[in-house]
Amino acid sequence: MQATKLYKRILLIVPPFYRFLGSRNNWIHLGLSYIAAVLNQHGHYVRVYNADATERAGEAPLDKIFEENKSLREALRSPKNEIWNEIRSTVKDLAPDMVGITIVFSVTRKIVEKIAEVVKNQNPNIKVVVGGPHATLAPEDTLKNPNFDFLVGGEGETPALELAQGKSLSQIKSLSWKPSEGTIVHNPQQKMIENLDELPFPNFELELIRTDPKENFIPIAATRGCPFSCVFCSSPRIWGKKIRFRSAENVIEEIKYRHDTYGVRKFYFSDDNFNINREYALSLCNAIIESDLDISWICEARVIPLDEQLVTQMKAAGCKRVKLGVESGNDRILRLMKKGITVNQVRKAANLLRKVGLPYTFYALIGMPTETREEMIDTLNLCKDLDPDWCSLSIATPQVGTELYEMMQHMGVRFPEDEDELFFHQGAKALLNENVTGDIVNEFLDLNRNKTRRYE
Repeated sequence: MQATKLYKRILLIVPPFYRFLGSRNNWIHLGLSYIAAVLNQHGHYVRVYNADATERAGEAPLDKIFEENKSLREALRSPKNEIWNEIRSTVKDLAPDMVGITIVFSVTRKIVEKIAEVVKNQNPNIKVVVGGPHATLAPEDTLKNPNFDFLVGGEGETPALELAQGKSLSQIKSLSWKPSEGTIVHNPQQKMIENLDELPFPNFELELIRTDPKENFIPIAATRGCPFSCVFCSSPRIWGKKIRFRSAENVIEEIKYRHDTYGVRKFYFSDDNFNINREYALSLCNAIIESDLDISWICEARVIPLDEQLVTQMKAAGCKRVKLGVESGNDRILRLMKKGITVNQVRKAANLLRKVGLPYTFYALIGMPTETREEMIDTLNLCKDLDPDWCSLSIATPQVGTELYEMMQHMGVRFPEDEDELFFHQGAKALLNENVTGDIVNEFLDLNRNKTRRYE
């Protein structure tokens, strides 16, 4: 029997991760904020709790994050850790009848399982729903956890609302559920939301821990989807390969709302590729300029297509930094990554940004299967030569649902038992390539000496 229930009090949780490493992540989670806005719009009491945010500590430097840090494992094994106590207290105070938790990366799966355990120990009648990239791409394995009641895959706004409204479980698309013990049903997938303008703006007033707009850039998404096939990324499988665009007018309306209501002047376009469509990017920049708002913003961008007109217009519209997806300084590795770019194109893009006077971050990724030490040094040397304003280093780490994860399976490589939480993109351990050594990592980190991550 498909028991249905109206869930009136809902708590959505961003799991802690960087706090276990002596840092924090005070950024607003857009996915949960959109779901919260939809639920709130339909009369549900809902709050978003970022358990990775805190006012008591700043972000740790990258070299500390990259240190081999056992604190995460220790925290998972210590029920009296202050973060678990904080989560326990929050659940008690909010008294929700449903808790939703996002599994952002595979590395946070055990953390989410621990949160669900804390929730059920507080009140076994609270329903626990999981979602996010890992849950979407590994629903069967994820929902086997006895403390997870439901799983929402892909875009969560519609299925989360229908579940909260008590719709028959078999009729909710993109929902996985357990009709009986030991049985899991995966409903058909819903169609992607075509008209993104129909969604309400993320309601940040529903945040339990408010983000100070003077401290952080406020995220905003103009698009969903990515047509590319980078082997280390699962985004196309989450959002689809078809790009869906909000109208420039709708984006500007949200910017004005945040600016006029809350005094927000700093924004972060969290789209996979701000410049995925050159004409759209130009129209958005023109709309920002015409709005005559004194704002600044940063964005993620692909090496191509960038041209002088677009970059100049981005700067005129208030762009303060571009986060450039370079990844490698070696053409063979770029092909292996399926980046669809060349080192020569990287140089042209970097030189163009320098010419226009627009600061940029160089995203670097080392440790791909078969990558030699010399090929990693090619990336290091390219970064030295281009001298970006910041180098953001990552280690190739297979996430469920990526082609890189499939490569790992074919290689016969497995996460060491009971240590999978130690492998993440800025962790000290490299799973796929023994050539990633501490001296190479330190050389990349040394590139940032005397530089700042501030974007103003």
